[in-house]
Formats: sequence, structure tokens, C-alpha cells
Amino acid sequence: MQSILPRLKIHTWGGLGSQLYAVALAVYLSEQFPRRKLQVVLHTGGVTRRNPEVMELFPSFEYSYQDDFNHSSKSKSGEKIPSGSNVRLLIKKMLLKLHFVSHCNNDKETRNVRFWTLSIRGHYSYRNIDRQFLFMLRDALKVDALFDDVSAVCSIHYRLGDLLSLDEKSPISENCVRAEYFKVNKGEQFNETLVFSDSPTEARARFSKFISQNLHTPEASTQQVIASAIQSAYFIGTSSKISFWIASIRAICFSSESSLPSKNFPQYKGLFQDGVSLISPYVTD
Repeated sequence: MQSILPRLKIHTWGGLGSQLYAVALAVYLSEQFPRRKLQVVLHTGGVTRRNPEVMELFPSFEYSYQDDFNHSSKSKSGEKIPSGSNVRLLIKKMLLKLHFVSHCNNDKETRNVRFWTLSIRGHYSYRNIDRQFLFMLRDALKVDALFDDVSAVCSIHYRLGDLLSLDEKSPISENCVRAEYFKVNKGEQFNETLVFSDSPTEARARFSKFISQNLHTPEASTQQVIASAIQSAYFIGTSSKISFWIASIRAICFSSESSLPSKNFPQYKGLFQDGVSLISPYVTD
């Protein structure tokens, strides 16, 4: 019966970090319902436009692309409640109760998926991610081992980009990252520091204040950032899903240490499970 049902569509919004959560869910559901056809729907909509990046990493899945980004869209706090929203909310609750729609934002919600479920719409980031998916991602990134010559290289992933212009969000202060950097850089063991950012010029201006030598802020694709940071001697991430994925692959696949913001622990703990001891949480408030 599963084979004659419509495709189970897994919707995702956001950049590569969010898209990876959707594909990790697709991998899990393909094992739970092997006869069910799945489709990952990549949306561009949101506060900023995000382009599909995950397809070349996991080409075996079926994807569709929905260009629904709207420059004039407001944040949720500024939206007016449209007429008829109560009816739509009632319908939505009914579809969830009947399991035609699911969120799958955590393990409990994921267990509610049935073979007749038609659509999944969520962020999926509080699920426990199977270790095997991290090894699959490592292989897709073509990261076989740590670089031999990175014993003195520290990589920092510092998200700026849209955070510089959003009222409801702001980037982590470079002073917090600086404190963590000097805590782990005992005896100045790092002779080279790579700061990966979606705003490399701004990142360099901020970090050159306290890292005076061998500071590099290369321009790189998201996949290149992940691969390079995975293979560094040490990694410091910020409040970004990309940072969480980097640190989890380092911990699970290579038993390598990293630093992540302590306030984001509920968001990234599902990626690590027994590897969370390799994470040094640092304060950002």
C-alpha cells in the first residue's frame, strides 16, 4: 500500500545546515518506510534567501525546489493575522492529530509519523542524529582523515551575514570568541588561525584586533568551510547549524575537540550524544 501513496514531502527552509537536518530525517524515514517514496522540498523563503546546497552531497534523494522568498516579508512578530486564520489553524491541528502532517522537530514527534503521512514541515534540529549519518556526511565531503599539517591551525566559524541587519538577532560578540580562543590556545600553540565567515572583510576587521599574526579569512563555499574546519587541530564555532555539524563530525568521526556556545546546547546535543564530552561550552552572554 505504501508504494501507491503520494510522495512523503519533507520541507526545509534555510541554508545547508538546515538542509542537512532534513536529509538526515529523510535517511531515517527511508529506513522506517522502505517502500515509501520521499521528496525533500527546498524552500528559499525566510528572513533571507537561501539557495539549495545539499543536493550534490546526497544525490540519491529526490528533490524539488520552491522559490518562495519575499523581500517584503516581515518577521513573525510584525505580521498581521490574516482573516480565516482560525479556520486554517483548526485544519492544521486536525491534520496533525490524524498524522497526515508532522513536524518531526524531536524524537517524539518523529515517532508519530505514519505510513500514510503526506507532509513534514519543521526544523528537525532537536532530533537525535544517528552516528552513521555523520559518517555518511564525512564521506560525502570527501574528508578521509585529519590533515597531517594542521597541528598548529585553529579554525573559527563566525556567522555574520544577515545577523548584521536583523533586529531580532545579532552575532556573537568577537570578545566572547576571543576569550575562548585564548583559553584553548595555551602557550600560543596555534601558529595559524583561519576565520571562516559569510562576511570575511568584517570578520577580519573584528579578529585582527587580537590576532595579529597569521590570521586568514578565506572566501570559501559552505562545503569547503565544513571540510577545512573538520580537519583543523581545533575548532571554535558560533550559534550556527554549520558550526554544530562541523563540531559533531569532528567529535564522532575523529574524536577531535571543539568549542561551541553553551546557550545552544539544547540545539546541538542531539548531534553528539556520547561524543558531547569533546565539546567545550563557552559563555556568550
